[in-house]
Amino acid sequence: MKRIVLTAVAILIGIGAFAQKIKIDKGEIKLDEKTIGYLEGKKPVFKIYSLDKSFSVTAELKNAPNEDSMKLPWIEIKNEATGKTNELDFKNKSRKFSAFNYDRSIIYELMDRGYFTADGLIKDAIESFINGESTGIAAKRLGVQGDIDKASRLADTYQLAIDDNGVIYSIKAKNEDPNDKRIGYIKMTSPSNNGELKYEVLDLDNRLIATWFAKAAMVSGYDKFLNQELITWDKKVLKATFDNRGNPIGYKMSKDITAMNIVRVLVGNGYSLSSQTL
Repeated sequence: MKRIVLTAVAILIGIGAFAQKIKIDKGEIKLDEKTIGYLEGKKPVFKIYSLDKSFSVTAELKNAPNEDSMKLPWIEIKNEATGKTNELDFKNKSRKFSAFNYDRSIIYELMDRGYFTADGLIKDAIESFINGESTGIAAKRLGVQGDIDKASRLADTYQLAIDDNGVIYSIKAKNEDPNDKRIGYIKMTSPSNNGELKYEVLDLDNRLIATWFAKAAMVSGYDKFLNQELITWDKKVLKATFDNRGNPIGYKMSKDITAMNIVRVLVGNGYSLSSQTL
């Protein structure tokens, strides 16, 4: 019973902390105007001090090279005295994250995880995190981006093109007629059943290879929403970014950047389309 009460109190304290307001003023970290620590530096590297300045960590914002500009950075927390690090994601971006105040966003994130409270930087908790098992965020993000870059380079070798009828062409087409450079078709449905934009990619035999959904789509055999993602005939889910810059006036499939993004992602991930009977 005592443990339940203590847990409830901890939860209420956490909720109370987020009902309060963090402000950083001339290097002072203030919670409802009370100074609870200190911060120096500027994006991407900040140094955070305890109230008595006896303990500090650095918080560095990191991105994978060539990563989607809409993807938030992760935070590398480092104990400069030992050189050890661990990593955090911004898991509460919808509530407290601000692209204009990364320093304050980092403090909110630390507070949400119990590493920073109304008493300031919690040394034992943050050292336990830094010295604990790696969260592996950097390895995952860098690895994923490496896969994306590799797929993009492969797609480049196909020299893809799409005409206004949705016919997809490539110099690597392997058709009976060597002058026939078709490898498949792409068509757009707007809106789809869920009211959002949808594309379908078919091979030369008109077999469905993949379907791309703009937002909040559910499909049989996959238990998550599809958002700017395509799902292939063999149930692989791949990210393909929406981009409407290609058609500022009127619409032409040949200028549709989203359609090309979808085809490039498919081809880059080994779906060469064409006819399965050849």
